[in-house]
Amino acid sequence: MRELIDRAIEQGKSEALGRLLDGAHTEDHRYAARRIIKTGSSMTETLAAAESLADRPEAGARHVACQIVPEVYPRSKKRALAILRRLVSDDEGAVRDAAAEVCGRLLRTDFTPVLNRLRSWCDEGSQNVRRAIAIAAGRAALPEHPEWGEPLLKLVEGILDDRDKAVRRPLAATIGGSLLSAYPVITFEYIVKWSTSNDAQVLWNVAMALSTPTAAGMVKKALIVLRKLSLDERRYVWRAVASAMWKLGRRRPEIVRPELARWLEDERRVEVAREALKHI
Repeated sequence: MRELIDRAIEQGKSEALGRLLDGAHTEDHRYAARRIIKTGSSMTETLAAAESLADRPEAGARHVACQIVPEVYPRSKKRALAILRRLVSDDEGAVRDAAAEVCGRLLRTDFTPVLNRLRSWCDEGSQNVRRAIAIAAGRAALPEHPEWGEPLLKLVEGILDDRDKAVRRPLAATIGGSLLSAYPVITFEYIVKWSTSNDAQVLWNVAMALSTPTAAGMVKKALIVLRKLSLDERRYVWRAVASAMWKLGRRRPEIVRPELARWLEDERRVEVAREALKHI
C-alpha cells in the first residue's frame, strides 16, 4: 500500500491517491499526509496541496487533507481553519469524524485562538459544524489545564439547545464524560445552572450528562438534579430522566433503587420510575 501511495504522490496523481485511500485505515491517511508534507518544496505548496485535496470528490483525498491541516496550521492559521471548516461539513461521515478530531487536536495545541474560531462557528446553523464543536470540546478537556474548564463549558453552552441527534448525543457525552471527569466541580455547577432552563433540549442534555459512568461517581449529587427534572411533564424530558436513572441504577443500585421506590409512591414521578425500573 505504501509503495502505491508513494508512487501516486511522486507522480502528482491526486485522483489516483484519493481512490487508493478510499476505505483505507487512518494510518494510511496519515502516512500519505506525511509524504506530501515531506515532498513539498515549501509550506505554501503543502497548504495548496491540502486545499486541493479537500476539494477532491474522493473521500480518501479529503481524509488526507484532514491529516495535513495540523501540520500547516502553525504557518497559516486562517487558511488551515478554513480547510477544516469545510471538512467538518463533509458529506462523508468518516471525513467529518476525522475533521472533528483535528479540531480537538488544534484546540489542545493553540487553545485561545482555536476556541475563538469555534465560538464563531456556533451560530452558523450547520449541524455538522456544531457536532464538531461538541467533539472538539471533549477532546480538549484535560485535567492538567484547569483554566480551560470554564471556557469549554461556555463553548458548549452555545449549542445546548440544538436538538439534532448528530449534535446532542456527542454533546451529552462530552459534558457528562470528558468535562465532568476533567473538571468535576465547575462542570457540575454548570449542570445545576442549566437545569433551571425551561428549554426541553437543554434539560435533556442535563439529564443525559448525568447518565454517564463519571456521574455515577457523584450519584447523590446527580439525584438532586434528576429529582427536580423528573417533575417535568414533557415526555422528551422525563424520558431522558428515566434513561439517566436506569443507567445510574445499573452502576449504583444501592442508592438509585431506593430513590425509585420512593418515586413509585409519588404520582408526579411514578411514570418515570416505572420506565427506569424496566431496565435495571
